[in-house]
Amino acid sequence: MGSLRLSTWAAAASAQQGFPSAGPAPEWSARRRRARARPRCAPVSASASASLGGGRLRTGTGHEWLWDCRGGLGGGGGRDYAREMETAVRVVQVACTLCQRVQDSLLRPSADGGGRVHAKLDRSPVTVADWGVQAVVSWLLSDSFRDENISIVAEEDDETLSSSDGAALLESVVEAVNDCLVQAPMYGLRSPDKQLTAHDVIQAIRKCSSVGGPKGRFWVLDPVDGTLGFVRGDQYAIALALIEDGEVVLGVLGCPNYPMKKEWLSYHQKYYRLMSNVAPPPSGSWHKGCVMYAQKGCGQAWMQPLVHDFGKLDWHHPREIQVSSISDPVSATFCEPVEKANSSHSFTAGLAHSVGLRKQPLRVYSMVKYAAIARGDAEIFMKFARAGYKEKIWDHAAGVVIIQEAGGVVTDAGGRPLDFSRGVYLEGLDRGIIACSGKLLHERIVDAVDASWNSSTL
Repeated sequence: MGSLRLSTWAAAASAQQGFPSAGPAPEWSARRRRARARPRCAPVSASASASLGGGRLRTGTGHEWLWDCRGGLGGGGGRDYAREMETAVRVVQVACTLCQRVQDSLLRPSADGGGRVHAKLDRSPVTVADWGVQAVVSWLLSDSFRDENISIVAEEDDETLSSSDGAALLESVVEAVNDCLVQAPMYGLRSPDKQLTAHDVIQAIRKCSSVGGPKGRFWVLDPVDGTLGFVRGDQYAIALALIEDGEVVLGVLGCPNYPMKKEWLSYHQKYYRLMSNVAPPPSGSWHKGCVMYAQKGCGQAWMQPLVHDFGKLDWHHPREIQVSSISDPVSATFCEPVEKANSSHSFTAGLAHSVGLRKQPLRVYSMVKYAAIARGDAEIFMKFARAGYKEKIWDHAAGVVIIQEAGGVVTDAGGRPLDFSRGVYLEGLDRGIIACSGKLLHERIVDAVDASWNSSTL
């Protein structure tokens, strides 16, 4: 194929697949032309392929894919997930852009973003970004794999948007979706031939209604994991995973506010945002957010900067990530959810003391906790929900495979692997979830749970 810009690749793919044209409106056509006229993605080259760990892959459609699982499934003669992995990374990159825009509008006092935070039946917050990302990911996956039956398990439904008093909210979601999709060619994906209507957006959200299970293939999406952190200007994640016959085979985590430098984790995200505005980092630096990804069986996990921040899709220089080598509890850092309603802080504090952990817990919103362990910024994540709470598969699938391929261990509190084959919930979960950078720390915590569980109030 030689050196080919990703924006050109996307246009060629659209032409080859024969996408129908519905006569796009002049304004939409102009926006698409402007987006395609600003190609920011890096050129595809053999060196980029080498940096991802292998030779370039050619699919049955004639496209060559950069992703190769070195020494694992893709590189070892097993199942090739190059197409799925590259598509998923691109899709999550697009979704991060939508989230950044919505979060910025929520945090501007002069904006009308305050009206974009709503409450679900369980009183948890939901925003334009939650519905917008779900619609964008649904549309892009369906478009990218148009010849296949796409099944998606996702968190949100359209009940609120379809209600009699949801018209204004739906309008905001449709606007956010179209503003995002028009820039899809910058990420090597196709944008719609015309703007999506409210009906199109509702249908895209409704398409994410799979219930999972032990057979077949389905995608798992949490459009905005950690919505409370999102609305507070703090950490959140976009989590996308692929499950096949009950096993998580690849995971992608978009962390738009997860700083590239560990030192920034000591400060509240709002302070980091303020300092970034006062003294903006130079263009092209990995200064703000990242996307992490891994494939089951590869033994490697990777990280690249956000296109929105870095200016290009960086397949050339992804950074391999690995868990920490710390095994002494005295030097280890453990993560836990910020909200007490999601996990018992008192129980985890007791466990921390019993195994010899001395550092203060790193309380982080969302699946960014998984990212922190995979990248070596922390060694332990413990979550023990109160009786009656059921963990959902979209809150864990992507993070679990990334930690495991980065060298870590994730199980329930009884030491058993998490079971993603039993539907939307992690059924049969033993007490809680424990993720560690290594086996020694993991075994100590599992033993401590056994020793203290009967005396807990959980």
